[in-house]
Amino acid sequence: MMRVSVDHFRKPCGCRSAGECSCNATAEFDALDQLVDRFAAAMKSKLRLAAMERGKSGWDDPNWHPEAIRLALFDHVAKGDAVDVANFAAFLWNRS
Repeated sequence: MMRVSVDHFRKPCGCRSAGECSCNATAEFDALDQLVDRFAAAMKSKLRLAAMERGKSGWDDPNWHPEAIRLALFDHVAKGDAVDVANFAAFLWNRS
């Protein structure tokens, strides 16, 4: 089940066809913004929980080599948790 869809942002407009409609021109952008905002909130929540409950830290440790971050990212891809994958991708992005 998708949490965000373009259809959530479309407004009834009365146009005869989608090809003629310009009423919903920003629906795609609004949906993408909402998707990114919600996903970022999930990322923040998971990171805060890990820091508070398990004392996780070190994401900004200069000795944490980018290759080690990449390996951790791939490990989490295999586990299937998209939020963890995104958080490790953010750590890696921060090194670029």
